[in-house]
Amino acid sequence: MDTLEWLLFLCIYFKVTQIAELSWTADVPNEVKGLLGSCVVIPCSYNYPDPQGKAKSFTGIWMTTEGDRVIYHPTQSKIVKQYQSRTKLLGDASKNCSLMIEKLQQDDRGPFYFRIEIEGYNRASYRKNKVSISVMDEPNPIDFSVQEEVKEGQTVSAFCSVSHSCPTYPPDFHWSHPGVQHFQAQKLQNGQWNSTSTLTFCSNRTDHNKSLQCSVTYHEGKHQETSKTIKVKYAPVNVKVEYQSDVNEGETAHLKCSSDANPVSSYEWHSETGALLNKGETYTMSNVSRNSVEAVYVRVLGLSDPGSLGSHGLVIVYVFLVLLLLFSMLVDVSVCVCMGAGVSVHWFTDAFRPGGCGPAGDWPHPKLHTCR
Repeated sequence: MDTLEWLLFLCIYFKVTQIAELSWTADVPNEVKGLLGSCVVIPCSYNYPDPQGKAKSFTGIWMTTEGDRVIYHPTQSKIVKQYQSRTKLLGDASKNCSLMIEKLQQDDRGPFYFRIEIEGYNRASYRKNKVSISVMDEPNPIDFSVQEEVKEGQTVSAFCSVSHSCPTYPPDFHWSHPGVQHFQAQKLQNGQWNSTSTLTFCSNRTDHNKSLQCSVTYHEGKHQETSKTIKVKYAPVNVKVEYQSDVNEGETAHLKCSSDANPVSSYEWHSETGALLNKGETYTMSNVSRNSVEAVYVRVLGLSDPGSLGSHGLVIVYVFLVLLLLFSMLVDVSVCVCMGAGVSVHWFTDAFRPGGCGPAGDWPHPKLHTCR
């Protein structure tokens, strides 16, 4: 093929393409899905030959294929009663023939087709491009995703998505947890849209075993909701030691340590020299006497680093106890808590000492008082 023939071929090709683009054509899906009681938008666009300046105004009309009943017209009186005040043409009528039907009913199934009347030029009906509506009694299921096991202080992002056919009035999302919300809409095929609400928040131990709920309300009132339970891992908190307020000489004193943690804490009781006395929540001191003084501490072993769920190390919460027997009674138990592994701890006295009260410096163990 020589140069002249090639140029001739290109001219014919582009001319045919231009004519095809400017012929009476319409682009509309065969079927769209709509939620009963809500609204549905039928996406539609159309082409027509170049009017060469003859077009003065455009009148878009939607009709049923059976009986040619008018379901949309700019003049309301020309619309059949069933569709009056429920239909609306969206966008620029010179190219856009998208139709919105509100308060969708079971009888709004179609099929329907579009007709355009161009004043001063021409008119055409796109009967071959008919569309039907599949009316759904219930909305599509919610697509809900969130990391269900998190660590305290971790940023959590939850995603709640639904598909629908009413972009003019997108669904309304509500979350059971406070946080920063972000909304996004995405156009799908055949008149469907996807709406997504993203919730972002910082996890806290108070969120553990709590239900995170996403509720969706559609245009004209349809409602649905779904939820997932969040598991939060956190280091020991609220450490406390329970003990008897009165102990007779020669009896046994029982101490019990408890804390709030996930996973559940374990406990080790040690003497002042560091020797292991017992493992478990409780420690028993046998045959106490009025002159006995004993110092013990308990290591509360839990999640080492809330920032690393996979770590096997342990955080140690030191709880120091000073047990005093005075006049056959347990006079005082001093408790201090230091969070973190490898902390520096110093002991000094409270105001109690055998034989009476005095300044802290008179205590037989001048290291016992507080921790830092």
